[in-house]
Parts: sequence; structure tokens; C-alpha cells
Amino acid sequence: MSLFERFNEIMYQVGRFFPPTFFLVFGLLLLKTALVPEVAVLNNEQIIEIPQSSLFLYGALFFNIGSIIWFLYLLGFIKTLVGYIIMAVMVLSSTYLLYHDYSTVQIDVEYKAQYDKIERDIKTRLLDIKSAQVAYKEYNRNYTNNMDSLILFIKTGKKMSVPGSGKLPERRLTEDEIKYIYGDNRAADKLMTDQEANALANSPNPPVDLLEFSRDTIYLSVLEAIFHDEDYIENRDKFKPSHAFSPDSLKYVPFSNNTLVTMDTSSVPKGEIKVPTLYIQMIHPMKADQIYQIGDLLDNHLRDNWSR
Repeated sequence: MSLFERFNEIMYQVGRFFPPTFFLVFGLLLLKTALVPEVAVLNNEQIIEIPQSSLFLYGALFFNIGSIIWFLYLLGFIKTLVGYIIMAVMVLSSTYLLYHDYSTVQIDVEYKAQYDKIERDIKTRLLDIKSAQVAYKEYNRNYTNNMDSLILFIKTGKKMSVPGSGKLPERRLTEDEIKYIYGDNRAADKLMTDQEANALANSPNPPVDLLEFSRDTIYLSVLEAIFHDEDYIENRDKFKPSHAFSPDSLKYVPFSNNTLVTMDTSSVPKGEIKVPTLYIQMIHPMKADQIYQIGDLLDNHLRDNWSR
């Protein structure tokens, strides 16, 4: 046999054995994927293992078995018709199982994505309600258990704001300044406060270090003071909500066919006074036992239950 004929024979054998070799290598990779769980790191830095389903394992096994049968056929151990039938069954079975597993995984991925999207919107909406309630309490000295009243307050209510300019001097008041502000000769044993500095800045002869100082109390709309504030918007965007803020939507649990938010108020004794308390709750519409809440009727904190 000539060198050219030997080369042709080698290329012929390579051409015959390359497809089953490729399928066998691919099947072994599938088998490794099926047997070795995927490692994922959650947002809380917890490490979990995600195993493949049994269908993926069966598909990988069928792929390898089909490849081995293909080799046996090429080596003459299996008759032609039987080999074709068995290979066809193995390939079709493994393809179906792998596709079915892929579809199942895709459904799980889409479910998880939708679940996370709703969870982010729930947390964002709870934050919005909490912020509105804090402003409501500042203005009315208590919380409200009526969502319509809260929404109306957001649209029409006011929030105190103290914009200012100039730096507060780090010094004590002089005797003349004390006499001007308080009308007496009390001791200057503490540094000047914002209120004292503002009074001096508005006096007929303000001190040189207070010429640019100003602290004016004004009232802004709740929408402008809170929900249009850049810092609040930046903090809100950390939850990556799917919707922009809307007062009218606050009463509903996101993506729940207009299920109302649970909200209630009470008070607890603190010494000789009663302190108002607030409780806000939403249930995940895709998982009835997943509850998100802020506050406590028996305590005057406004902590959430997912940051613990």
C-alpha cells in the first residue's frame, strides 16, 4: 500500500470515528454537569449547590450509551439494522430528555425572575409607605391606619424643611450676644447652636462670621420634600423597582390583582405618655407564607423583617 493510500485510509477511519468520538466527549461533559452540582453565591454571600434534575442525568447517560453503541457498530460487533435502531432510539431519547430538562430549567428561571421582581417592588412600596407615615406623624403627631388619608396627605400635605447656607461658627456666644438673644447674663458654657446663630444673623448688626449664615424654616409638599428628593430616589433605586413612585398605588400589594396592603396603628406606654406605633404588612402573591413587614404594634420601632 502506497503512502497516499495509507493517508486516505487514515482519513477515512478518522472520518468514521470522529462523530461518535465527538458525541462521547459531549456526553461525558453532560454527565459531569449532571453529577457535579452548580455552585451559586446568593446576595447574602451564602453559598448553595444547585443539582441538575434526574432527566438531565438520564439524557446524559443515553448520549453516552448511544456513542458506545455507535463505536460497537463501527467495530462490527453490532449488525447494521440493529445498530441504527438502537442509535436512533438513544439519540432521540437523550435529545428529548435534555430538551425537557432545559424547558423545566427555563420555567424555573422565569419563575425566580418574576418572584424576585415582585419582592423588590414589595420592599420598595413598604419603604414608600413608611416614609409617608413618618412625614404624616411629624405633621399630625400620630400615624394613620387609613391608606386613603395617607395618599391624600402625600398629594396635598406639607413637610417642614430647614434649608440653609453658611457654616455654623465653632465658638461660644459673647456676653453681648447672650444679652441680645436671651436678655440676661447667663453663662456661655456651650458652643453656639443653629437657632442662636440664626437669631444673630438676622439681628441689626450681625457678627462678621455670620454674615452668610441662614437657617429658614419652610414647608414643602410631601411629594417634593420626600419622593422627589435626590437622596431618597437614590436609596429607593437600590431595590431596583419595576415601577416609578405613584401615590395611588400604595394601597395595593404589587402584582396581586389589587390585594390591599395590611396597615394598622396603635400606641404603647412610655413612662407617662403613649407613643404611637405602626405596622405595615404585605404577603408575596406567589408564596403565601412569605410575609414582609415593617414596624410593630407593640413597639415603636419601624424596622423591617428582611434585613435581620
